[in-house]
Amino acid sequence: MSNALTQAVEIANSLKKNDGISAYVLTGAGTSRASNIPTFRGEDGLWEKYDFEEVATLNAWLKNPVKIWTFYAEGIQLILDTKPNLAHIAIAELEEKNFCQYVITQNADSLHQKAGSKNVLEIHGNLTRVRCTKCDKKKVFTEPPKEIPPKCQCGSMYRPDVVLFNEQLPSSLINKSFAIAKKVDLAIVVGTSAEVVPAATLPYISKDNGAKLLVFNKEKTDHSRIADVFIQGKCEETLPAFVEKL
Repeated sequence: MSNALTQAVEIANSLKKNDGISAYVLTGAGTSRASNIPTFRGEDGLWEKYDFEEVATLNAWLKNPVKIWTFYAEGIQLILDTKPNLAHIAIAELEEKNFCQYVITQNADSLHQKAGSKNVLEIHGNLTRVRCTKCDKKKVFTEPPKEIPPKCQCGSMYRPDVVLFNEQLPSSLINKSFAIAKKVDLAIVVGTSAEVVPAATLPYISKDNGAKLLVFNKEKTDHSRIADVFIQGKCEETLPAFVEKL
């Protein structure tokens, strides 16, 4: 076990009380990379292959919902076929061991739930879930939509229940995330570029309120620079090794 992993284990164990530890895990696209879900940035990222302004903005949705839905239907199929990797499973084990109360994720792939995590805050939405643009009725797809664009019983179009660029995140989820970040003793950040706000601000809030910060990521980020311990490497390898020693 590396020195960084040893230090991370020591910090987590030192904070644990009889009823567990007050902690959350913040995850990003790098957490799902080993499940063959493409990241957004970096090598082979989605935005290297697609223009996000054409498939992931509110303006694009209003202009060409058929094009948007063709893109998202492929994403739904990918997610339905995808299984959680060892990083997702390790995070679920953290909850079982009372080392984590919440998973705050920027991912919309349901892999945390598939792995067994119970308290998941999907601040960017869920790709398999849709909502009606008129009556706001929600539905979860168990297979890709046969009709493009899919329509609600009221006759209006469904849209993906995800946060598009230029849209505000759900205030209830963000406020809950901020409240969690302020009160924990430990924040664990996994597989995120630390570039997307407001999620990227959560570790700073936790640090400002006295929490310890552990960062698991393949590359250095702004979060790794303020971390008490930075564990560099593939999170599907480093995170299970960390959890095993708790």
